[in-house]
Amino acid sequence: MKMLYKALISLSLFLPMLAWSTNHREGITLIQGTESRVMNLEELHTQANVSIAIYEPFRRDQISIQGIRLADFVSQHFEGTPDSIELQAHDGYTVVISNWQDQNWILMTHENDRPLTLRTHGPVRLVEEDLRNRDPNILRDFTEWVWMIQQIRAVE
Repeated sequence: MKMLYKALISLSLFLPMLAWSTNHREGITLIQGTESRVMNLEELHTQANVSIAIYEPFRRDQISIQGIRLADFVSQHFEGTPDSIELQAHDGYTVVISNWQDQNWILMTHENDRPLTLRTHGPVRLVEEDLRNRDPNILRDFTEWVWMIQQIRAVE
């Protein structure tokens, strides 16, 4: 009986990880009001129309990325002009971006010509093209960068 109890506890802890893993492979969830839909990764990858090189402060390296500007993505997939955009990572980390129309924000889908995966902090990351005047050695200045995005919600 004790063994069955331990197995059930292990299973209850492991099942949510399996569910996220499956959803992660399917795509990201877009939410506006009471409506939601899953955008598959293939559709997202075909929209990656920006190719640039950026300095990635967490990797401390220059990388080439492909993606779509957040402003363009929101305009294409959400109705009206939301006040803010909430991005949620698979671990629950959430960032609300009120200046989402700033062309500096990029939803990154590829790194060095490869689609992002869970191992490379995908399927989508939010990054900035220009670090502006921030010191890349002070990582706390980049708390709005989000990895492993699983959900994007329009906040009215």
